[in-house]
Amino acid sequence: MKKKTGWSSAIGSGVLTFATIILLALAIALVAVPKVVSGMSLTVLTQSMSPTINPGDVVVTRGIDVADTQDLKIGDVITFLPYPDDPLLVTHRIVAQSVSAQGVAFITQGDNNNVADSWGPVNDFQIRGKVMYVVPKIGYVKQWLGSSTQWIILTVAALLIAYATITFISSFRKGKQEDPDDNEEVPARAVQE
Repeated sequence: MKKKTGWSSAIGSGVLTFATIILLALAIALVAVPKVVSGMSLTVLTQSMSPTINPGDVVVTRGIDVADTQDLKIGDVITFLPYPDDPLLVTHRIVAQSVSAQGVAFITQGDNNNVADSWGPVNDFQIRGKVMYVVPKIGYVKQWLGSSTQWIILTVAALLIAYATITFISSFRKGKQEDPDDNEEVPARAVQE
């Protein structure tokens, strides 16, 4: 007789598989993609872009160099350094632009703000990236984990994938093993003609 697996085992396996998929997707979205496109994943701290981007959301940007700023247009959301001597990054929408002998300059504004940003035009050399996509609320977890977020996500994802693989292989092997009761000889029946 074959041993039946319990419903709790099936639920546990399903939860583990779901967690593995989510962690792998987060690792790709927050670590791998920004690395590939020379961008960043940044946690939003203020409400200046609400309701489009909220506090706790993570914005993932594609890196932009000075030459790429020619392709930016009004309506794009960019990440930039508003002050050259300050490492603070801001993510706001372009609401106007101008071209001069010094290059392209952009007027920015948060979606939740009534007026354009007070620091004035953002020059092309201040821009660090263009927002590609937003991952809602995961920034709170990212902040809680601190600077080692990417390694923690990758390590946990790798461990879950390894565990899921081992579980899958062991369940496959168990299914292949013959049941001891199947090896019992069946008495031959008399054949009548």
